[in-house]
Amino acid sequence: MKKKNKFIKIIYFGNKFSSYKSSTAVMETLEPLLSDFVDVKSYSSKQGKLAKLFDMVLHFFSQGIFSNKIIIDVYSTSAFYFAWILGFLSFLFNKKYILFLHGGNLPNRYKTNPKLTSFLFRKSHKIIAPSHYLKSFFEKYNFDVQYIPNIIELADYQFKERKNIKPKLLALRGFGKPYNPIMTLKAVNELRQEIPEVELLMLGNPDEYYYNQVIDYINKYKLKSSVTVLNKMPKQDWIKLSEEYDIMISNPVIDNTPVSIIEGMALGMCVISTKVGGVPFLVDENEVVLVESNNEKQLVSEVKSILKDNNLANTLSLNARKKAETFAWENVKQSWKNILLN
Repeated sequence: MKKKNKFIKIIYFGNKFSSYKSSTAVMETLEPLLSDFVDVKSYSSKQGKLAKLFDMVLHFFSQGIFSNKIIIDVYSTSAFYFAWILGFLSFLFNKKYILFLHGGNLPNRYKTNPKLTSFLFRKSHKIIAPSHYLKSFFEKYNFDVQYIPNIIELADYQFKERKNIKPKLLALRGFGKPYNPIMTLKAVNELRQEIPEVELLMLGNPDEYYYNQVIDYINKYKLKSSVTVLNKMPKQDWIKLSEEYDIMISNPVIDNTPVSIIEGMALGMCVISTKVGGVPFLVDENEVVLVESNNEKQLVSEVKSILKDNNLANTLSLNARKKAETFAWENVKQSWKNILLN
């Protein structure tokens, strides 16, 4: 039967960027796992918006129209229009297409472009949301949405139980617009007044939106002894580094189902995140500590609480790992089989 399923051809359109970035897209993790039971090819790894769109459209006509089903990643930025074009082509050529929602700002996209979004959604074969946040929002508008969480390859994340917590913080989301790294720096600047040994490692690249502001802030407040900035690096490298850190900080101003938080939980870190978008739908308060966006005072308070209470830290560490295990492929695989094989 497994061999027969290989004749089911799936084309997956989304953003593949591991060839030119140090991080990996969700589709790049998912594709080889789906290939266990279907024949799947994915696009596009091209850089640049026009090049990527052209590559996707080209492969739609060369392969998509001969496939059984098409998966389309849907984001809330300008890439939303890529998904709309591919959805329209799929509708035009009578191809079943599956929307996989990722953009944390998709509710605002719907409110801004209700007709475009409704057309894309109504004509789809299935709509998948990796968060209860997006599922619940679009169900209010009578869209049928199935929840399938993002997945992690659990074997890649060696669990380290945090017991005796050190004031060593890790922030790996980078310096893009959604991630508000200055909030983290403000918190560390205040923390070091009471905890001089506090250390923060930030991962981010010079081409990202807030990079120069981050460097300027570090210089202005003389934080070089407390803050280290390194370029983003391959997953296995930052995971190795994370063994020396106990608290993960994530301060997005908007988010959906951030894989990085799930990764931190899988490693047993004490994770603190802002209470935005899909994050409160993703975790409970005994798994991840949530603070208000742009509230560095609250962030400082929660870091101090974790540092002062090893029992709290240990509870967060154990509960986080337990929750992360629910995102393992073995717990998600059957949902994808049901959609792609039926």
